[in-house]
Amino acid sequence: MNYLYDYHIHTTYSTDGNNTILEVCKSAVEKGLKEIAITDHFEPTRRNENYSEYKPNEYKLEIEKIREIFNGKLKIKMGIELGQPQHFLNSSKSIVNSMPYDYVIGSAHKLSDDTDFSEFDYKNVPLENACSAYINELKQLVSQADFDCVGHIDLIKRYSTDCYKRRVSLLTQQELLKEVFNILILQGKGIEINTSGLRQSPKETMPGIDVLKLYRELGGEILTIGSDSHYAQDVAKGLDIAIENAREAGFKYLTIFTNRVPEFIKISYKNDFYYMDNRKII
Repeated sequence: MNYLYDYHIHTTYSTDGNNTILEVCKSAVEKGLKEIAITDHFEPTRRNENYSEYKPNEYKLEIEKIREIFNGKLKIKMGIELGQPQHFLNSSKSIVNSMPYDYVIGSAHKLSDDTDFSEFDYKNVPLENACSAYINELKQLVSQADFDCVGHIDLIKRYSTDCYKRRVSLLTQQELLKEVFNILILQGKGIEINTSGLRQSPKETMPGIDVLKLYRELGGEILTIGSDSHYAQDVAKGLDIAIENAREAGFKYLTIFTNRVPEFIKISYKNDFYYMDNRKII
């Protein structure tokens, strides 16, 4: 039976989170999860490089308190999602070094001028060019930043699918994407399968199976799964599909982290999934 976990969860310690850590943990236990990582946003901008909205000390204390409540029922890892750390190396490094994080996601949400990819001018930019702009941000991120896994590595499809009215794949710039993966793999870093795309316009995980297969073919091994939930009700959603995709892409193991050290857990046979048990998690 798979050790089911969710390694991308936001709470009210993110400005866009809607439920407390306690509420998120209750949802995780109800859905049969064994482990979660709380990964609230550290999202600096040029006008707010230290991102004062993030409260690391309060965050740490609450996680410690909640761990006591769920002791023996749920492992709760302390994580963080760094937004565009390649453009804010000092503040990102400082926050990561200030707390005993178990897991660090590095994500490219914005361009260097603070333009969010949700606001990118997709209508006037060909798909190939949009992919190049995004992958170049990823290349800077994986080359310069301190993180464990890249978050939602084909994020732009969340915002551009409706505009282009077709499936968006980073493989339109495959050689450039290979460069990113080769750097990532050489550094011993990984990616996640983010299931939020299943709930949004793309209707597939991030990355999709094609990008996931390329990562594996190039030698990628470190792979986590996460819902990217901003509501407690979305915790664990789509994890069954994430595990299916991992297996189809050729992965035999998923990854969890403690004190930022990876540990590999074997993907068990299809008929042993938690989601095929009597407990319904989606």
